[in-house]
Amino acid sequence: MLDSKFVQIAFERFAKAVVKKARARLTRGGHKVTGTLYKSLDDYIINVGRGGSIELRMLTETAPDYAIYQDKGVKGAANFKSHKMAEFTPFKFRDKMPPLSAMRQFAKAKGINASPYALQKSIYQKGIPQTLFFTKPFRQEFSNLPESVLKAFGDDVERFLEAT
Repeated sequence: MLDSKFVQIAFERFAKAVVKKARARLTRGGHKVTGTLYKSLDDYIINVGRGGSIELRMLTETAPDYAIYQDKGVKGAANFKSHKMAEFTPFKFRDKMPPLSAMRQFAKAKGINASPYALQKSIYQKGIPQTLFFTKPFRQEFSNLPESVLKAFGDDVERFLEAT
């Protein structure tokens, strides 16, 4: 039976490269307030679909939606144009505001001397800008992936043929 050891290694390299670039984008963009999101990028699984689709899923237990909101952005409840979304975002504040406890933690970490309620209200109205911290590295590395997977698959076939 054909062993896919080299293909698995290619996918692991892909995931590590995506995580490394995503962390760099978080740090460069100033989005590393508490470091929780940065650290959570260590926990991921790779799912490979039958049609060659790849899903790199983060296993963030602390706030699973937080990573998605930071990456894709969230439209504000009011029609402010303060945050231009480079890409479509399916998220919008409607009837719930961001958690007040998170606003307190954010204000303390950033040294902001504003009321957490005022921060909460502002983010609710204006939204959260897109960072695409994960989407861009994923797309960039995905475009490099087919070549490395083909080579790895060839290595697996070669090793299989040598063994028989």
